Amino acid sequence: MNVQFFSKSAPKRFLLVISILMIGVVFPSHTAKADYYLTFMDGRLYVFPSKCYKKFSKGAEEITFIANDDVVYSYLLSDIKSIDHQLPKELPILTSYKFSNKYNYQVFTDAVGTITDDRVSVKVAGIGKRLTASFALSDENARAYVDGKEQESKVSRLRFENNRTYVVGYPGDLILTEIEEGKYAMMPFGNTYSVNVYFLTDYSTSVPRIDINTEGGVNISSKDYYVNAEIIINGARVFPSMTDSVQIKGRGNDSWSSNPNSKNPYRLKFANKVKPFGLTKGKNWVLLSNKRPGSLLTNAFGMKAASLVGTVAPSHIIPVDLYINGKYKGSYNFTEKVGMAGNSVDLDDETKAALLELDTYFDEPETQKFRSTYYNTPVNVKDPEFGEDETLLSLALIQDRYNSLEAAMRGDGDIADHVDIDALARFLLANDLVLNREIFHPKSTFCYNENILNDSSKFIFGPVWDFDWAFGYNGTHAYTYFNRNTTLDFFSVSNEFFNDLFKDNRVKYSLYKLCQEFLADGLDELCEYCQDYYDYAAPSITSNDNAGFDITDYGKQVEKAQNWFTQRANLIYEQLKNEIVLPGDVNGNGVVSITDITVLIDYMLSGSHIFIIKDNADVDGNGEITINDVTTLIDQMLSIE
Repeated sequence: MNVQFFSKSAPKRFLLVISILMIGVVFPSHTAKADYYLTFMDGRLYVFPSKCYKKFSKGAEEITFIANDDVVYSYLLSDIKSIDHQLPKELPILTSYKFSNKYNYQVFTDAVGTITDDRVSVKVAGIGKRLTASFALSDENARAYVDGKEQESKVSRLRFENNRTYVVGYPGDLILTEIEEGKYAMMPFGNTYSVNVYFLTDYSTSVPRIDINTEGGVNISSKDYYVNAEIIINGARVFPSMTDSVQIKGRGNDSWSSNPNSKNPYRLKFANKVKPFGLTKGKNWVLLSNKRPGSLLTNAFGMKAASLVGTVAPSHIIPVDLYINGKYKGSYNFTEKVGMAGNSVDLDDETKAALLELDTYFDEPETQKFRSTYYNTPVNVKDPEFGEDETLLSLALIQDRYNSLEAAMRGDGDIADHVDIDALARFLLANDLVLNREIFHPKSTFCYNENILNDSSKFIFGPVWDFDWAFGYNGTHAYTYFNRNTTLDFFSVSNEFFNDLFKDNRVKYSLYKLCQEFLADGLDELCEYCQDYYDYAAPSITSNDNAGFDITDYGKQVEKAQNWFTQRANLIYEQLKNEIVLPGDVNGNGVVSITDITVLIDYMLSGSHIFIIKDNADVDGNGEITINDVTTLIDQMLSIE
């Protein structure tokens, strides 16, 4: 035993050691960890790192921190359960992270992230940098945040051009943080993860190449019969490559030429379902030629708009360089063929379903087409193919069900009994956004019914298709794409058929809400995608130009497209807001609220017309104001709550 502990100085040394130990407990040295952890009675945890505050005081009743920007944070001690200098509880962690193709239109194969400590790395094969993450946390009560905003798995959408930092913690847990130079705020607290997305398209110097070598080197000169061939897809280190046998023939209408040297569109048919580029399995695919000068980007932009609006089964557009028998054919789009199939309209049971195309070309065999009774609409039955497909249907039965829809449109019934209002509104908005006037001919206008044998099964409009004559194109000059008609009222150039659909209040209201959502969540992504797609497709566009197929300046067209979409989307919203009947806005103040319920009930009891807009009071859209409108409005308000 050291005798100095018994010297006169021993008590002082003992006190000094105790003081040092106490200082170590009460005032730990500055580390990466926060100095103060305040646990509140309700379980919340507030963290104050030493680097973020300049003064701390603890009185008889409260504890106070003064942040470096002089903002004061004070809390009653009676609300605080404990004050610690080490993390008093275990934090939740991120257990899985991926980008699923189910929730990301432009991601063709699920991109699964690798989690290493506080980093997440993901390789993405797809075009466009705004993504929806699917993630799991270690505790069901935990939450994930980015820039202070809660993220919902499979829902929240972010742009990943740069690394994004996720915070995984519990609701209510906050930390004092420097959010910008010299400015501090309380932000969500938890484990942090830096998500790094590696976009394969950023490192590719070319788009995929497709080589089609026909049997015997024969030309593809007909739309009526297939030619046997070999297909070789080089994914250019972005998409998977593949080699297979395939059948190929011409397709299209005015874009088709019997001249095999022309830049023709083609249809591909495989013997078995395949997954080219990682897309959903299917037998039937299409190569779009974008033959019209100025149209190389139109289908890509149009389909992206359709996907953002939420139309059914929007096709995917992949830019490719096409070679047939070794000869360069130009820049093409590889995409799905619209049909009843897993890679298009995917149904559990196709034996009772019908896919129709309203099209003035009316070019199906007599056993596959009819003209409707009320609007004389030319209707091609695309699926089923009678005599080939397994089906419980007949042409007469499909015609009868379709005529019932048009009868309701003419006033003999309620269209909501025959058509899916939400899907119709999404279909109309997608075409309105791109100003696709071809549907008014009609041309390439698809709709389907999942069960023709069931009277309650409704027609669903979509998928959308063919955007060559959209975006202001006047049918003559390439420069008219994205240069004209941003202010044109879509329905002012419509036909009787679509005008009768549009006049229904429920359709208008659905359009209004969808457009409102698109402006908030979709417009920026669409404009971003225009640039992202062009950046990736640019080498192919240059090759197409060098081959003399199209000399349009697509770099300038992208900027024009972004401005065109912005102006058009805002115009559509203003038109709908100012002109549509807003079901439920009974007092006409521009919003639907509890006041409208009161006004409507007063009207029902007294019959007074004061403070009521009758068209808006017809909430269920049946042409009458009844007690059902009151209950419908109440249900609507409860769903909003």
